[in-house]
Amino acid sequence: MVSVVMPCLNERESVGRCVRAALAGIAATGLPGEVIVADNGSMDDSRRVAAEAGAWVVREPRRGYGNAYLAGFAATRGRYLVMGDSDCSYDFGELPGLLAPLRAGDADYVLGSRFTGEILPGAMPWTHQHIGNPVLTRMLNRLFGLRTSDAHSGMRAFTRAAYERMAPCHGGMELASELIVAAAASQLRVEEVPITYHPRSGVSKLHSLRDAGRHVRFMLAYAARHRRAAPASSA
Repeated sequence: MVSVVMPCLNERESVGRCVRAALAGIAATGLPGEVIVADNGSMDDSRRVAAEAGAWVVREPRRGYGNAYLAGFAATRGRYLVMGDSDCSYDFGELPGLLAPLRAGDADYVLGSRFTGEILPGAMPWTHQHIGNPVLTRMLNRLFGLRTSDAHSGMRAFTRAAYERMAPCHGGMELASELIVAAAASQLRVEEVPITYHPRSGVSKLHSLRDAGRHVRFMLAYAARHRRAAPASSA
């Protein structure tokens, strides 16, 4: 069974389309599935739109990208868990390709990479595409010995067993970094597949400098803890 989780905050113009696209993507895999919309305090009628489109809506009053996802994942029933935004920036028609390495037993965690795939015009600000995301990704790779190409992609899939081993807990945007680092620390088999990134519907909830700062602080703190916990080498 496939469980697609998407956070939602005032996305009435797009959430219904995303739910229907995710249900179609699940159907294309040939597996049963569900779509869970984790509403993070919407003031519009996003919850109604999502439910009418076929989603199971759960509420998470604590604001934060990570909090919404953690609430959504807690409600899932599937063997395969998928994350993707409810603003039409990710193509849920790509679910079969995203899940293929998991279903073949070749991976525990699959990252949908926008940078090895296609970023459509208007989908990502120039500063994010050429400065922000590459710099943060290189920093993550350098600190933790990883080889990811898109550390902040919002479209990923993993097995339930992998999710339980990662045991993420951060309630903000740093959840994206936490999942990558926890996958490495848990020695999960990670693969990347190219995906297409589309212009989002509606107003972005990102706060570029603040969110980047949260990622950096998380990475530095995690790296420091890892160094302290590492056993001293024998003479």
